[in-house]
Amino acid sequence: MNGAPSQGAPLRIHPEKTDCMTATSPTSGQISRIYPNYMTALLFGLVCVGAIIGVPLYGWRYGYTWLDWMMFGLMYVVTGLGITVGYHRLLAHRSFECKGWVKAGLLVVGGWALENSALKWGADHIRHHAHCDGDADPYNARRGFWHSHCGWLFVRNSYADEKYASRLRQDPLVMWQHRYYLPIVLSGLALTFLIGYAHNGWIGGVGCFMLAGVGRTFAVLNSTFCINSICHLWGCQPHGHADSSRDSWWVSLVTFGEGYHNYHHTYQSDYRNGPRWYNFDPSKWLIFTLAKLGLASSLRTATPTRF
Repeated sequence: MNGAPSQGAPLRIHPEKTDCMTATSPTSGQISRIYPNYMTALLFGLVCVGAIIGVPLYGWRYGYTWLDWMMFGLMYVVTGLGITVGYHRLLAHRSFECKGWVKAGLLVVGGWALENSALKWGADHIRHHAHCDGDADPYNARRGFWHSHCGWLFVRNSYADEKYASRLRQDPLVMWQHRYYLPIVLSGLALTFLIGYAHNGWIGGVGCFMLAGVGRTFAVLNSTFCINSICHLWGCQPHGHADSSRDSWWVSLVTFGEGYHNYHHTYQSDYRNGPRWYNFDPSKWLIFTLAKLGLASSLRTATPTRF
């Protein structure tokens, strides 16, 4: 469609039954985790301890340079958009199409966010929409803030099913990123150290790694988690009441527009989460810009364009 937004009825992201209040039965076909539960808990614990204790202590002892802060901001934006634009709107919801090299770039920077591979992330998210607020919802908000925010990462969910990953498995770039997920994650962390090292030796390398690597990872993880927790517990529901999703404009400030979550659940395939021109939604701005540059196409909208 040459990058021009198209308008039409919202399309569901999976052909299975999508009653938000109904859970499916456990099935034998499961998509496995990249890491077992105890490894996830250990890795998350190390990131939390490093960010909450290590980052401030290092700053107090050695301080952080302008480069460290610049890299923190740059990596926060790049990795956050990798999740919101790449993992979420492109792959999970197919709200637009893009050139292969653009998709590959989004998959790499999305991997730097340490939120699992696009295959696993997308499968979980598709299942979330298919069974929102039910037992099969991986981050079911009805189980409380802790579970929906991050507790779901540490428990085995017997409703995980390969069928939610079947479409994603047909994408060779998604499978490439899944296969090389660990080197991609390490490359993002190594990048922060190497840039800091080039600027100020070992002290600069460790400082940039601590702030733009560990601290930034913690910040991006928790901002993304807020969509699963806060945006299903507090906020308004101007677009629909089929599930617990809510709009929270202030969450959008730290999640690149993902806080308009009630709109998103109502119109899942729309490339915009904030449909009005004044809604803070950098993710839609990036997608729109890519379309204008001829790098994206088939932008899907479900309501009249107000962008």
